[in-house]
Amino acid sequence: MNKLNIIKKALAVIQGSLPVSDRTINNNCSQDVTGAADLMDDTTDEQVIKRLSRDFAKALTDRDFERLDGRAEYHLYTVDHLIELIKNNDEQNTIKLFNENKIKSKYEDCEFLSITISADQEQAVLVYNVRTTVLSADDKYFKELNKKNNKKNRISAGTPFSTTYTLLVKTVKGTWKIDKFEASKENI
Repeated sequence: MNKLNIIKKALAVIQGSLPVSDRTINNNCSQDVTGAADLMDDTTDEQVIKRLSRDFAKALTDRDFERLDGRAEYHLYTVDHLIELIKNNDEQNTIKLFNENKIKSKYEDCEFLSITISADQEQAVLVYNVRTTVLSADDKYFKELNKKNNKKNRISAGTPFSTTYTLLVKTVKGTWKIDKFEASKENI
């Protein structure tokens, strides 16, 4: 795919991003009751970054193969990260993974471990644990998930597990966006 086609697709994705009907993905919404204690002593930037991170976790983990949006979190990314995802066929790979394995998963909660904002207030690194429950999936998916999980306990349908995410977020025209992220292996 050449650069012009990638840019056109990125613009189409950005323009085509629709708000989620249950308002879980909206940086400008008021904070819901869950996680309110996490925000009480935070600066405004820390509150916004945590809200962005929570919305990101919800978009990644509240998924159902029967009504899947493979780009539910795309509006939370910087354009540079979005271009990389498009180059790597992220949307198609996500849809394929969920459809082939018949995955239905649910966001449970998150625990913020650290947040470091740069002196110029232009970027930050946030580390947090995201608890997810796979409600249902094919057996082969659970086998693969448990192969990656080096714990004694096994992940099965309905078993919550945590994944540690590290996010690099940047301000883009005054709005915090995710520029890169990394996920650890799953833990029970």
